[in-house]
Amino acid sequence: MTLFMKLRRRLASLLISLGHGMAGEVTAAPSMPGAPEHPPMGRAVWLESTQEATVRQLLESCARSFVRDKHVRANMMTFSPDGARRQVHTSTAFNMANDPDQDLEIGATAAASGKAVAARCAAVADLVLLQITAAPAWGLRAAEQARVRPTLKSILSVPIFNPEDVDGPLLGSLQVDSDLTVEEAAFNKPESAELLQQFADVLSLILIGVHVRVADATAERVKPVPKSRVENATQIEPGLYVMSASTSIFLVSKNRYS
Repeated sequence: MTLFMKLRRRLASLLISLGHGMAGEVTAAPSMPGAPEHPPMGRAVWLESTQEATVRQLLESCARSFVRDKHVRANMMTFSPDGARRQVHTSTAFNMANDPDQDLEIGATAAASGKAVAARCAAVADLVLLQITAAPAWGLRAAEQARVRPTLKSILSVPIFNPEDVDGPLLGSLQVDSDLTVEEAAFNKPESAELLQQFADVLSLILIGVHVRVADATAERVKPVPKSRVENATQIEPGLYVMSASTSIFLVSKNRYS
C-alpha cells in the first residue's frame, strides 16, 4: 500500500475530497558555494494563493479539534530559502491576527517548535513550568521572546514531512498553542501528538501541490486527563519535552537512522 493510500485511509474523517491537480510547487533552497555536504534541516516552500484558504480552514479545524470553546491557536511555520530560519505563515494562521507573534520569525531549531524540527517528532512546551523555574528561552533572541503572546501556557508542535522525500529536509512545522495549561488542552497526551501529526500530513500534501478540500472540524476531541504533565516523553529542558516516538505515517524509511 502506498503512502498516499495510507494517508487517505487514516484521514478520511478530515477530508471530503482529495485530488492530484498541481496547486503549488516546492522550491529547494539554492546551493551555495562552499555549503556543507549535509542538506539543510528544512527547505523553503511556495504556497499558491488559491490554496491558502484551504490551509486556513485546515488550521482552524486543527485548533478546534483540541479546544473548542476556549482560547486556542494554530499555525504553520515555513523555512527561509537557506533553511536557517522559520516564520509563521501569517495569512493562514488561525486566531493570531491580533497577537504580536502573528508573523514571528525565529531560528530553524529555536523554541519548542524548533525541538520538533530537530528531533523530527512531537515536542510539548509547558510554559507554566518554564515561568516557575525561570529558565531561559529555548534559543530565542530577546526581541523574539518579547513578541510571543504573553498569556500562552502550552504549545504542541510537530514537523511537516515531504511524503516524496521522507529523509530529506522538512517542509516546516505545525503548532497548536493555548492560554490553557498543557493538561487542560490535553497537549501532554500521546494521542494529541498523533492527531496533530495527521493534520501535518495533510498540510504536507498541500505544500507539494495536491488539491485538498477540508471538511469542518468534526474530529473527535481528545479528552484531557490531567494526571501528569507529559506522558511518554523525555524532558530535555525545564518545561520542554520531546515525545519518545512519532506516529507519523511518513516515519517509515529504513534509512532514517542509518
